[in-house]
Amino acid sequence: MKPFIVLLLIVTVSAIQDVKITGHWKDGFNGQFCIDVNKELHGWCIHLVFNAAVDTLDIGESEVLETLNNRTEFILKNKNYNADERPGSQLCINFLAHTTGDINPTGKVYEEHLDNKGNDTCGKFMPTTPKTTPGPTLPPGVTTPVPPTFAPGQSGSIPATGPYHVFNDWPEQTRVEGEFQFPAGDGINGWEVNITFAESVTSMELAFADVLKHSADGKVWTVVNKMDKGLYDAGSTVKMRFFAKYTGTKAPDGMAYLMNLGVDSQVLPALLNTGCTKYNYDDVIRKSILFYEAQRSGKLPENNRIPWRGDSGLKDGSDVSVDLTGGWYDAGDHVKFGFPMAYSTAILGYGLLQWRDAYAESGQLDWMYDSIKWPLDYFLKAHTKPEELYVQVGNAGADHGFWGRPEDMKMSRPAYKVDASRPGSDVAHETSAAFAVGYMLYKDKDPAYAAKLKEHATQLYDFGMKHKGRYTDSVSAASGFYSSSNMTDELCWSSLWMYQITNDTKYLTEAEKWFQPGPAWGMSWDDTQAPNQVLLYKFTKKDIYKQAVEETFTYWMPGGTIKYTPKGLAWRLQWGSLRYASNMAFVALMAAEAGINPEKYRAWAMSQIHYALGDTGFSYVIGFGDKYPLRPHHRSASCPWAPAPCSPNTVHRPQPSVHTLYGALVGGPDAGDQYKDTRENYINNEVATDYNAAFQGAAAGLRSLILRKIHPEQLAGTAKCNR
Repeated sequence: MKPFIVLLLIVTVSAIQDVKITGHWKDGFNGQFCIDVNKELHGWCIHLVFNAAVDTLDIGESEVLETLNNRTEFILKNKNYNADERPGSQLCINFLAHTTGDINPTGKVYEEHLDNKGNDTCGKFMPTTPKTTPGPTLPPGVTTPVPPTFAPGQSGSIPATGPYHVFNDWPEQTRVEGEFQFPAGDGINGWEVNITFAESVTSMELAFADVLKHSADGKVWTVVNKMDKGLYDAGSTVKMRFFAKYTGTKAPDGMAYLMNLGVDSQVLPALLNTGCTKYNYDDVIRKSILFYEAQRSGKLPENNRIPWRGDSGLKDGSDVSVDLTGGWYDAGDHVKFGFPMAYSTAILGYGLLQWRDAYAESGQLDWMYDSIKWPLDYFLKAHTKPEELYVQVGNAGADHGFWGRPEDMKMSRPAYKVDASRPGSDVAHETSAAFAVGYMLYKDKDPAYAAKLKEHATQLYDFGMKHKGRYTDSVSAASGFYSSSNMTDELCWSSLWMYQITNDTKYLTEAEKWFQPGPAWGMSWDDTQAPNQVLLYKFTKKDIYKQAVEETFTYWMPGGTIKYTPKGLAWRLQWGSLRYASNMAFVALMAAEAGINPEKYRAWAMSQIHYALGDTGFSYVIGFGDKYPLRPHHRSASCPWAPAPCSPNTVHRPQPSVHTLYGALVGGPDAGDQYKDTRENYINNEVATDYNAAFQGAAAGLRSLILRKIHPEQLAGTAKCNR
């Protein structure tokens, strides 16, 4: 896909719009149009009309369904991934047009048969009289926002400054040395050049580019930069020297245009803030789900909403003859670590079970089910026998030595497992908990699938109890990255979830056996002591567990042991500071649901989540708010559009990442609220699936409080409608 593709296309059109022509040159032009969405859609068609004939039209965000009136009119239809659109947003389409000769184009766009019932209504297209469609019903104080302006940047082609310069022509050898020059504009990170010669060319040799393809007649050639030859600073000039063999009597005339593959001008406008809160929780939830979609490994579904991601890791498990495709890449790298993945799945599901109303109200319920099923399906593949579980795919050392797209991985990706002879009670029980949570989510929605999850949950639980041991003692490849400190918390955690799916008190008794008293150090993929305390109190109502929860939050709240940054973040550790604060905010909201100090705990939880969302004037959630991280430590997001290679030097470059990694929570600030937005800074600026899990759950918890009218802002009378 080329850089003029728009991420999430979201529409309801009701007027004729002019097409914006963003560039034009001999034999072509590019442009863009944006249409406001004011009702929910499940399919759309658009009628594009030009004042002159267009030979071909290249569009990434839609299908060209029909061409009419001597190629001056085009009917565009949604693709599968962008058929479902929500109100309050905007559809932006970018296109590249090829023409015969140099024309000065204009164009208009009409809506056509936008369907809110999922029916295919495209057909019999004639321009229609614009009509007004009412928008959604909004709560008092909320006005329909002005749709954000689509900022194209340099998404499209940069035309050549003129015919190429011929340095040498050797007619007797039918060979020419020539050069095209292109302005680099605001800078280039990867490029593709399309060349059209007046006569046939049989071969091309280039120092800085590789030939990607050419037409059968040898007149049209496409080349792409070589590794480390695609980076140009703002204001510089791309000089593409080449040698070519031709068939005529002299060097043929030619023209070319360059496509900057290092620009992604897609915009994902915010959802309406119908909750009337300081921060738009609906938008946080939606974007966090998108982050998990960006982390997907395996063959992507037809409804993939991240156009810069493709199929990857399709040979995972081949070294052990097991299909281990799927799951999530862990962080800014491409290893699949089963332990934190299982934790993240369980926490996300825990939040969905508790605050399903928030997901439904935000319009994200179906997407959330789709999101959480992705790792569950992977775990079903990884649990190959009752006492065998694959817990990692990829060697972290080799993986971390590669800076590029997961789609381009060539290194060996070994699979690692635990079994009866090499136990891993911690990872087995964490995965059992993920299966158990999945069962609770699907028992009414898909009973057959739920039954399968329950069976695997039970088998892994029994396996972990029968063969005790830390998994990193068995799988040394994980020890330097996700080393387990102990297995006590996981044994308690999985017992609590087995109790919930069976109602068998033996599991509750087992959970109480593994109870850890005293204040919890924090919550993470390696430590579920705090949520264990909450669940034990919820199920037993025993004072000992309530006391443990209260001791934990005395330890964590102001005046306790945990230190606070000057601007109010509960600061546990330098590496992933926001992870610990948002994780404990999640636990505080769960404790409040269990009846423990609800107003106090909810207010504190809100303060920590709001810190991440922008209370310091900076949002630590990528793509949320006005100021947010632009250079996360994330390989795929930093890479240019294919087919341009991704340079290993990208990690050191100061330019923002090519793609916006919507919804990802970065590690966070240091103890003095200082934060360095550089790609090399994996301590504070990496993202991870476990960072977002409880953070997303806490955002859903706060949204649920709004629905029940018990949100701290409502109780304080400060709730207001900000976008």
